[in-house]
Amino acid sequence: MKNALNLAILLPLAAAACGGDAPPAEGGMPGAESAMTSNAMVTIVEPTDGAMTMGSSVVVRLEVSGVEIVPAGEMAGGTGHHHLYLDADLTPPDEPVPTVPGSIIHMGDASAEYTFEGVAPGEHRLIAVVADGAHFPLQPWVVDTVTFMVH
Repeated sequence: MKNALNLAILLPLAAAACGGDAPPAEGGMPGAESAMTSNAMVTIVEPTDGAMTMGSSVVVRLEVSGVEIVPAGEMAGGTGHHHLYLDADLTPPDEPVPTVPGSIIHMGDASAEYTFEGVAPGEHRLIAVVADGAHFPLQPWVVDTVTFMVH
């Protein structure tokens, strides 16, 4: 009963701290995933590796296999949502993916497309990571990286 009371108090606080997304389910461990995700893959379809884009708007399109993309907060095994790192290094696997406007983007609405605006000319690195409902990267990592040029 004491654990249930603690959860009743802590879950809303944790959800509020994560922008309304739910924390891991009781007994769950951040990043712990079912065997379904062991073969999961994410692919950055656009921009392609080595691509040259014109203008400061960069459209990113993603495809996945072996994992179902669902809204942030859903903690079912074999599910997750996208995060994008533009010119940013990956965060540790035991920490939730942070939000850094213009650099680290949460796609918690289960979308597979995002447009970066105001991207400076030059070479850029884009990393896509699939994380669980509490924003912890799936284990094993479900990640793809491309570099591209903005002209």
